[in-house]
Amino acid sequence: MARTKSVTFGGRKIRVEERRIGELEKLIADLFPESGGDVSKIELDKLLGQFGFGLLYEKIPVIFPDITAEDVKSAYPSELEALVEAFIEVNFTGLKRLLAPILTFAQAGLTPRSS
Repeated sequence: MARTKSVTFGGRKIRVEERRIGELEKLIADLFPESGGDVSKIELDKLLGQFGFGLLYEKIPVIFPDITAEDVKSAYPSELEALVEAFIEVNFTGLKRLLAPILTFAQAGLTPRSS
């Protein structure tokens, strides 16, 4: 069963639903065409250089089709934060739970041992 979470954004209730892996890959390709859906090919320095309100008006409706640029303009920053947190929570909580022990194990393997 897919995870969901409801948040208030711009005075409306928005239901954030978990997406399938293929849908997330397509979303990455739509948001960052140069990546071809590969997260590792996103040029973060280029993206940060473009950061501004226009980027929010453009990208948020791609992630959340029920939201328009006008909705973004009328929302509070805290609502935007809650929306993004909900998206991450419903789509990546399981991945975070899985990766945490793996990263801890890898980090322990990299720690020099005393003789």
